[in-house]
Amino acid sequence: MSEIPGDSSLAAEPGLNKCIGDRMRYFMLTGRCGLIVMFLMLAAAHASAAEKLIDILQESKCAGIAGTWVDANTGGREIRTTYAWKFRDRVMEITTRDPTKESVAIMGVNATNGEVFHMGADSNGGSSLGKWEMKDDGEIVLELLYTSGDGQTGGLSIRHRLESNDTMIVTVELPQPISFKMIRKKPKN
Repeated sequence: MSEIPGDSSLAAEPGLNKCIGDRMRYFMLTGRCGLIVMFLMLAAAHASAAEKLIDILQESKCAGIAGTWVDANTGGREIRTTYAWKFRDRVMEITTRDPTKESVAIMGVNATNGEVFHMGADSNGGSSLGKWEMKDDGEIVLELLYTSGDGQTGGLSIRHRLESNDTMIVTVELPQPISFKMIRKKPKN
């Protein structure tokens, strides 16, 4: 007869130790699996609870930004920007074309802190990181840090004010601000 380690009061017959060991391993394994399953369920619940970009845009009356916008002066020959859903209600892709470059960026929600982020790059090798702030009055402000293709760095603030469903005023905040009117491009029928 052998004893169960750690408990001298329990004597066991030859196979009982193996049976108890198997049960302990089973409970330890299922306990670990249970913890892993519980962790995964909590993580999934948190991920699905993350606020959607569409909800933030709608709450701030900024959902109308989706679509293609062109500069009013040239009908898009100078500036053309498209805000399109890349992943429905969660991530928006922003493509811009101007006389000097093309750029692409994404707008999404950081699930940890709820901030609306911006990450972009352009055809000249530049990149940008930023944060969008949605105002309650339909204004959207992009605070941006950038590195140009030749290595210059800086910061920029770009304001977007939806004047109507088809008109947006964009202001680049510089010492001498630059404002221009963008109009929604009508789909061709």
